[in-house]
Amino acid sequence: MCEGSLRVRFPALVGALAVACTGHSATKTSPPPKPVDYVAMGDSAAAAPKVPDPAPPPGCQKSTNDYPSVLTRRITPARFTDVTCSGAATEDITGQEQLTSSGPVPPQIDAVTSETTLVTITIGGNDVGLASEASQCRATSINAPPCADKFVTGGVDRISAAITAHVPVWAAMIDDVRAKAAGARIILVGYLTYIRPGGCFPDEPVTPKDADYFQSKLNELDDRQKQLAVDKHIDFFDTRPLSVGHDMCAPPDQRYVEGFIAVHPAAPLHPNAMGAAAVGNALADYLR
Repeated sequence: MCEGSLRVRFPALVGALAVACTGHSATKTSPPPKPVDYVAMGDSAAAAPKVPDPAPPPGCQKSTNDYPSVLTRRITPARFTDVTCSGAATEDITGQEQLTSSGPVPPQIDAVTSETTLVTITIGGNDVGLASEASQCRATSINAPPCADKFVTGGVDRISAAITAHVPVWAAMIDDVRAKAAGARIILVGYLTYIRPGGCFPDEPVTPKDADYFQSKLNELDDRQKQLAVDKHIDFFDTRPLSVGHDMCAPPDQRYVEGFIAVHPAAPLHPNAMGAAAVGNALADYLR
């Protein structure tokens, strides 16, 4: 239908058909994608303390090979700001200076601007006292009284109660980030699998009951944040599946998390370089 008697009776239609047949119609072009401006926030699970090499400020015990840095080398953002800091709680992200051994650091959210397009956050362990409590539960015997029993009083689990109490705190944090960077993709990055069912006493000095208890509390924290991410229409990146079999009980060359005594350059009970690399690379694949 590109020629013939239509020319006389329907000149406008013929003109339109001519454009269609010759392929010279104007096409809309999408604007170029906005350059990635990435801000990483969080605690020591993100900062990877004592993993070479140290990044400033020294008081945050942050590594140049933490998972945000690994991710950055994969996605090459136009701008990367890593404000993760060991010891951080949610209030150090949203509201107050964090006091460190090298002086105070500003609230992490100060790094977020209207130009920010990607934000990762790992937070919560210090809010509910998981790291500090677990570090005090070393057992000298597999038959030692479980440390976990002291966290339950009158049928109330203290750590579970703290997790529940912090869900609205984490929700407010997400709202604060969104208020500063309305178009940013926000990803809550969960905690790794730290220890397998039953633990591995005596390789790691924690009783089977305590091993299961502390991992269950990490799972509870991750699961509550996962649901919060759904409620807030943001992402939750679950690192537990990728770290199964790579917990502190794994052989040293397969271990993503250090045990009570670190065998790699990393802080005890924290991710090592392999763990940070695994999370950073998995996040890069997730963002494709």
